[in-house]
Amino acid sequence: MLTADMVENRSRSVNPQRWRAGICALGAACLLAGCSTFSRYPEGMEQTTLTPLRTGKKTGYARTFEKRTQGRDQVLFALEMGRTAQLEGNFAESRAAFEKASAATQAQDEKAVVSASGAASQGAAVLVNDKAIPYRAPPYERTLLHHYQALNYLATNDLVGASVEVRRANREQEEARARHEQEIARAKAADPKAPEETRDPQLGKVYAGLDELAGDVKYSFQNAATFYLSAVVWEMLGERNDAYIDYKKALEIHPENPYLQQDVIRLGKRLGMREDVEDFLKRFPAAAQTPADGDGVLQDKARLVVFYEEGLAPQKTEVSVAYPLSSANSLGVIALPSYAAVPPPPVPVGVSASGRLLGHTAPICQVSALAARALGEQMPGILTRQVARAVAKGVATKVAHDQGGEFAELVATLYNVFSEQADLRSWLTLPAHIQVLSAWVEPGTRAVSLANPAGGTLWTDKVTLKAGKTTLIHVTRIDLAVYSQV
Repeated sequence: MLTADMVENRSRSVNPQRWRAGICALGAACLLAGCSTFSRYPEGMEQTTLTPLRTGKKTGYARTFEKRTQGRDQVLFALEMGRTAQLEGNFAESRAAFEKASAATQAQDEKAVVSASGAASQGAAVLVNDKAIPYRAPPYERTLLHHYQALNYLATNDLVGASVEVRRANREQEEARARHEQEIARAKAADPKAPEETRDPQLGKVYAGLDELAGDVKYSFQNAATFYLSAVVWEMLGERNDAYIDYKKALEIHPENPYLQQDVIRLGKRLGMREDVEDFLKRFPAAAQTPADGDGVLQDKARLVVFYEEGLAPQKTEVSVAYPLSSANSLGVIALPSYAAVPPPPVPVGVSASGRLLGHTAPICQVSALAARALGEQMPGILTRQVARAVAKGVATKVAHDQGGEFAELVATLYNVFSEQADLRSWLTLPAHIQVLSAWVEPGTRAVSLANPAGGTLWTDKVTLKAGKTTLIHVTRIDLAVYSQV
């Protein structure tokens, strides 16, 4: 039987096997395009984890994440499992998950820059999308991994374990800063007039949105909250010099925080740092009356430190951008990750002990701003891969048409449409904002509470405060739910 399609005196055979092969290829493309995380991301996270966290319900995190901590995105899902388990008060499981994330991250670092697996994933990224690349946590997530692991150890009163983690967190921040400075130095060596950050003018709107969310945060790889936690841990261990160094680092990043101002003056006076103290007194007159550590009104007092977190880190969204493809001499459409919405600003809460207001929490880290700045730092690499992919797919479509006709071109075009997706992966259970309070109170067992400025208690509990000791309270509010550790 003749199977032919006669059109304007042209005969083109229609082979059923080619149809089946084409449909199978298209199906494989669709599957591969979304196989690296949940079938829909971040909707999968929203359904399984984020919505329950917002309402205080159990998430079933082990069922959701355990198997996923073995695959290509093991770092991401181990981070999500560690944070979720911690919020639900399961510190041993949280520690195990963070240890798995840390080990997987270290294994990524130890791989050669070019390896068989690395080359394969990069090649898959060119053919499919960036989700084919194993997830690598950006520096701010790597630092916060150790930040929250330190809180796990503090929750079980293991100061030594906490000190190991804050040291690791500080090393992550310092190494990221050193890498950034080396990259700037190399760029300046190649071109003394080169700007510190190179931005493609075609992505003006994308960068404008990221800048709006990042605000005053200049770099993503250092955050004052982790340096502050590190300093508190060092003080708990009696290491005042180390604490003073980390308070100063935190103050350099977030000089507006009043508790940082008080702490550097308090410890600076105790350690005899006269020149530093004179400078701080000029810069921060509101904190000038802070006494030296252990003297005056602070003598025989108990210290209360509150870490207050609110909200959830923003979710990436996909934006389509028309971009000139010079090598293909055409205009292509590329899919890029971005952030569409700016979360509400942090709202300080009042902290009271036995009914007496001790003060209000003050912002020290905007995680949402770190996320936006990190994406901006990653954008040149993302853009390079996207453009290479668009060119490669355009060439492949032309080859398909030349060698297989209109049907092959249709299959290639459909593949390009279905596979072109932005990489929206990020650590979504992180908070949007972190605030702190540090206060000195009379020792004893007291009812400590956190309250909204408009009224209404967010959290309250009986807390034993000991003279000369520090008690740390970690409270996280996610919409209707409040999670806490003392």
